[in-house]
Amino acid sequence: MKIVFYIVGFAIFYAMIGYPITLMILDKIMKRKNDKDLSYKPFVSIIISAYNEEKVIERKLENITESTYPHYEVIVANDASSDRTVEICQNFINNHPAYDIKVNTVKNHLGKTNAQDEAVDVAKGEIIVFSDANSMFKADAIDELVSYFTDDDIIYVCGSLIYAKDDDIASAVAENSYWDMELKMRKIESEIATIAAGNGAIYACRKSDYRRYNLVSSHDYEMPLYAGINHMRALYNPKAIALEKAGQTSKDEFKRKVRMQRRILTNIFTNLRRLNIFEYGWFSFFHFNHKTLRFLQAFNHIVLFVANLALLNEGDFYRVFFLIQVAFFTLAGIGKLTESKSKVFYFPYYYTMMMAAQLKGGYNEATGKSKATWEKAETTRS
Repeated sequence: MKIVFYIVGFAIFYAMIGYPITLMILDKIMKRKNDKDLSYKPFVSIIISAYNEEKVIERKLENITESTYPHYEVIVANDASSDRTVEICQNFINNHPAYDIKVNTVKNHLGKTNAQDEAVDVAKGEIIVFSDANSMFKADAIDELVSYFTDDDIIYVCGSLIYAKDDDIASAVAENSYWDMELKMRKIESEIATIAAGNGAIYACRKSDYRRYNLVSSHDYEMPLYAGINHMRALYNPKAIALEKAGQTSKDEFKRKVRMQRRILTNIFTNLRRLNIFEYGWFSFFHFNHKTLRFLQAFNHIVLFVANLALLNEGDFYRVFFLIQVAFFTLAGIGKLTESKSKVFYFPYYYTMMMAAQLKGGYNEATGKSKATWEKAETTRS
């Protein structure tokens, strides 16, 4: 039991603190940079995923037409919307005849990945740029994404999603703190070799490299994984920037986190060859530390708590450590009940919420409740 206690305790610590420190050390030692070519301007297809996006779709189309990229078409991948999304798009198209914009509507509401698959089928671009309806690109974001396709073995490039700062919204503050570290880690992985995971709000791939995946899966996990286990590269360009609102309520953030974990069991237990560091080198190292250990985080906390409970009679250290765990989760509970904005309560609550989302995601997948469609966070659209 002591062996179990120390192994899972180290795994939790390393995933959240040790691995970021390791990457920062590697960054100082290796000091690599990704090449880019801003003169490379192939024709691009911009695919905007949309399901009932009447609140933001016009603003998104306006945003894309402000791009500095010279040659592109826009395809709204309409996932059988039941609101005014298509009407608003058509009005925009009629009022902006100079732009190549079309709506591609699927027959059945089967989720984002399915709508993207069907949009890619009709896309004419050499490079496909993907975006969400509520993610607003900086004017040069597409130029930056495309500029990273400097070699044939680079099959995926994601940009930097920046969440709007709001010091008055506790969930936004917590998400920004977590996300800032995530982007720093992704940048170092990219400069050393290849990233372990991407971003669903701003990314691109060559049309010739596009693959269809299980509809419950997401491109931000599957595309970097495919690149890694096929000895190719997936990169991150921090200058390709999209802006988005974080969930303004804990409820919205929890729903989003659960959605992100809807294939957590599959991601842990399949494609195990990804962990063969002798075959895949840096990718295996990054993926195990950045993704696999993170996927196991909630389960490790349960094992740690149970092991600690079993060791209470083994000395003061175990009793004190158990009290620390109880105190942490008590603070989280107070944060949940009081909805306090104090970091003392909200950060333990936010972390515990992420762990609960993993467990909920695992439960949903194990019981067949994971699905390709989801209820979006409305507070990110206001």
